[in-house]
Amino acid sequence: MAEAESSTTEERKIGPETKLSKDQMKILRDAFNVFDTERKGAISLDIIGTILELLGHEVNEDELDEILDEYDEDDTGEIEFAVFARLASRFVEPEEDYDELRKELREVFMLYDKEARGYLPLDEFKKILREIDPELPEDELDEMIDEIDADGSGTIDFDEFMDVMAGGD
Repeated sequence: MAEAESSTTEERKIGPETKLSKDQMKILRDAFNVFDTERKGAISLDIIGTILELLGHEVNEDELDEILDEYDEDDTGEIEFAVFARLASRFVEPEEDYDELRKELREVFMLYDKEARGYLPLDEFKKILREIDPELPEDELDEMIDEIDADGSGTIDFDEFMDVMAGGD
């Protein structure tokens, strides 16, 4: 119960403007915890540039100074997770709406499933992957196909297609 209350309090501190999913918040929490080595609930501003770089965003010294001035609200040289999440949300892309993504991928799947069989033979799917990445080495392509067709059916249905194209596990 206390953890749920803590989470709700944290969400209020972060604010609704962050527009981060639960998965994205978990990733940010994990990243924050890696750098909060003393487990004091705050991280040094000195490592913000490193964290942003890990998130795929390089900032120059001037940009970093502006960010630090804006987010070091109490001039301690450290920020708590809620402030860190607000900061990181500026650099993290919002996740696509799952239902919309599923709809778009269904349309793509149907374009390739011309006979409306509900599946694609693996050789056809292999051609799709080859179109997406013509530089993909043949052995890597074969490994992907083997992984996708774990049941050995020789086909890929929409759910398998969705997992592959949406980056599912």
